[in-house]
Amino acid sequence: MKLQSSLKTLILEIASVDSITDAIKKRQKLVIYYDGDEPGGRGLREIEPVCLGRMRGTNNLALRAWDEAGASHTGHKGEQPLPGWRLFRLDKILSSKPTGDIFDQMRLGFNQNGDKSMNSVIIIAKF
Repeated sequence: MKLQSSLKTLILEIASVDSITDAIKKRQKLVIYYDGDEPGGRGLREIEPVCLGRMRGTNNLALRAWDEAGASHTGHKGEQPLPGWRLFRLDKILSSKPTGDIFDQMRLGFNQNGDKSMNSVIIIAKF
C-alpha cells in the first residue's frame, strides 16, 4: 500500500503539457529535475515558467522559463550565470512540482509577443 502511494506521488509529478500549461496560467513557480547537458546541467532547478511552444528547427516542445537557482550547464561553464532565462526541452524535464509560490511579474528580457526560439507558441503567461 505504501509503495502504491509513493508511485502515485511520482506519477503526478511527471512534467506534462497539461501540468506545465497549468503552471503558466497560474504563474506558479516550479521545481523541476532537468536532464540537461553535462557538466553541471543535470539536476534540480527552481523556475518561473512563462511560455510553452515548439522549438525552431526541431519542433520539440520547449518551455521558456526564468531559472532562479539550481543546476545549469551554461551557468556552470560561466556563459550564462543564474538567475537568467533558459529554454527547457519538455522531454528532458523528468519531474516537476509546484513550490506553492506565485510570481507576479515578468522578468526583464522576455518578449511578451513571442519567443524567437520557437516557431509556434502554445501559451504565454499573462500579467
